[in-house]
Amino acid sequence: MSDIEKRLFEWSNSMLISSGRAKAIEIKPLRQEASTREYFRLISKEDSHIGVFSPPSTELNEQFIFLSDFFKKEGVSVPGVLFSDIEKGLMLIEDFGDNLYQISLNQKNYHHLFSAAIDEMICIHRCPAHPNLPSLSKTQMASQMYLFEEWFLDGLLGLKINQIEKQMISILYQEVLNDLVQQPQVLCHFDFETRNLMVLENGNAGVLDFQDATFGPIFLDPVALFKDLYFDLSEKEINNMLREYISRSAELNLIEKLDVQKVRKSFDLTGLQRQLRILGTLSRLHLRDGKVFRLPDLTKTLHFVIETSSKYVELKDVAEYLKKKVAPALSLTLKGIL
Repeated sequence: MSDIEKRLFEWSNSMLISSGRAKAIEIKPLRQEASTREYFRLISKEDSHIGVFSPPSTELNEQFIFLSDFFKKEGVSVPGVLFSDIEKGLMLIEDFGDNLYQISLNQKNYHHLFSAAIDEMICIHRCPAHPNLPSLSKTQMASQMYLFEEWFLDGLLGLKINQIEKQMISILYQEVLNDLVQQPQVLCHFDFETRNLMVLENGNAGVLDFQDATFGPIFLDPVALFKDLYFDLSEKEINNMLREYISRSAELNLIEKLDVQKVRKSFDLTGLQRQLRILGTLSRLHLRDGKVFRLPDLTKTLHFVIETSSKYVELKDVAEYLKKKVAPALSLTLKGIL
């Protein structure tokens, strides 16, 4: 048992016993995260809870606790925080089980599960403003995309871009930003992917890793789910799910009820902002933090960027650059690491 496990185990049991609950008799580490948080399952003879070590120097623990309470009051299916010690970075939260969307989805059940996820997504999107809820500015969205150049192209691949390439990438940034700032702004989960969704016993989708929630462009969450790294949808299936989201959101006046084809470009450009950010952050995760477990995701993420850029005349040049120069460089780099 590591020092972190021992401290968390002892603290959790002191909290459980003092509240009249059964003490834990076993602690098991759970999946590795991109953040500095570490998760463990604490098992008693009666039930189980999730213990979290979340270093206060790097993680927004107060925001996590606030959002857990806020979302629960708004009807979002998130795990409640049972006990916390913010100074020590220790939390004990509800256990939503092991049925991640990431491993549970298949072609037979995806529509049912995605519909349940859309319920939670819309529940988040209709949340009211609050002083503790941030908003994603144009400058912040741009800075997130710039990670693509700094950490992915330069840092990971060692590619030095020339003036023509720089101009192509700048056009990409501008096209994306011009669209995102014109979209309806709603409260977004910010990482609404299948790694962060659980199949609950009551049929709902349980929502995890919500601490980065922010007001931002309305398609941030739909594109994270419908263009997920771990479950492929065809273009027809994406359009069908997007149509369902638009129809249900329009009923709550979150968005105008438009034909899918009229909003598909906004959806795609939002995806480009997300995917460029991911290319940068996952590269940084390896280069700065020494974590390699997400590097395989870079290939599919880059494929998404190339595929989407190729659809639009104004982005075809950058798509060709990414396809002919960047993709081969990524393939060689990953072969040398993995």
